[in-house]
Amino acid sequence: MASIFENPNGTYKIRVYCGSDSSGRPIMKTKTYTPSQRNLSYAKLTKEVEEFAAKFEEEVKTLSNAALENPSLLEFAEIYLEIKKESFSPNTYVFYEKVINELLIPMFGKMKLRDIKTFHVQQFITFLATKKERGDGRKGHLTGQTVRRYTTVFRSLLSLAYRMDYIDADIGLSRKLEYPKVEHKEVQAFDLQEVDDILHCLEKESIRLKALIETALFTGCRRGELVGLKWSDVDLRDQSISIRRSIYKPKGGKAAEKDPKSASSYRKISIPLHLCNTLREYKNWQNRHMLFVGEDWNDLDYVFTEEDGHVMHPHTPTKQFDHFLKRHNIRHLKFHGLRHTSATWLLAQGCDLKTVSARLGHADLETTGIYVHAMQEMDRSAADKFDSFFFSSKED
Repeated sequence: MASIFENPNGTYKIRVYCGSDSSGRPIMKTKTYTPSQRNLSYAKLTKEVEEFAAKFEEEVKTLSNAALENPSLLEFAEIYLEIKKESFSPNTYVFYEKVINELLIPMFGKMKLRDIKTFHVQQFITFLATKKERGDGRKGHLTGQTVRRYTTVFRSLLSLAYRMDYIDADIGLSRKLEYPKVEHKEVQAFDLQEVDDILHCLEKESIRLKALIETALFTGCRRGELVGLKWSDVDLRDQSISIRRSIYKPKGGKAAEKDPKSASSYRKISIPLHLCNTLREYKNWQNRHMLFVGEDWNDLDYVFTEEDGHVMHPHTPTKQFDHFLKRHNIRHLKFHGLRHTSATWLLAQGCDLKTVSARLGHADLETTGIYVHAMQEMDRSAADKFDSFFFSSKED
């Protein structure tokens, strides 16, 4: 029997069970129903929705066996998204859904899965590489890295189709595909003098901002991980911080929790004594602030919060850091630059790549390798400091 769910906008989602996939997970088909008019009586609305649901269920049941055995990309896309919804993060799911609905279905939606070949994946890559308009509205063409990211959606869909026996070859793993060249951007990190300036200037700032920026710098946490920290994750005796969640903001929605980016993102990071002292001072300030706010305080245990104790908006650290850099006339880098700086500084001090990779929560060492060039720049900066020292000594 069809399941009926009311959407917040007054429409109804009708869902029909179509069996299970090779992993035993249910395959569902869905359709949205919009009432014929507003303000219908409960009885009339119920009748309309149930009639629509019954008709949709009959349509699904009367699909020919051939269609079920060899669905079109459009038909399989619905199955794919339903299966992946549980394993993808909310933002990843929105991205995959967007690529499928706006790019893959218009190009290949009517094709049967068994008719899709490596050639068609290459056709998709070529289309993306020559696409004149970006999806985000910014000027310029898609970068090689973005082309690869979009193509991953197509390849993932085809790989699942192979595992479910809809196609005979895993086209998604094909090594015959040719991608546009990926231009690797240099990692933007602060040099040693700038780090010194930042730490010095933080002494003139509020303890809230000092704790936020120092935690980012000394741990290398991602922005979402930083604002997702709770005091239960902070062990000042052990001098460590555990990453157990991340904060994201869906478009048009409120900030919410999600799991860290990957399995390797769950980690325990050792922190220096200096940061422990800063966090103790900040905790004392927060306790006084809680008393001042009184009953309006939301005791959710977050380390970095809005004025009422709710989780900090994930974009707030970026805005606060931008203002801080402008106030003190320090070179502007994105907030993420603190993560880059943390990594390059550790590498320049002789910390091995594996340890730095673990602190950052990278899934592989290759990702951490992007910091090697920036590390060399920082090492050059350190060497220049010796020159400055010797020249000033001679002048004395």
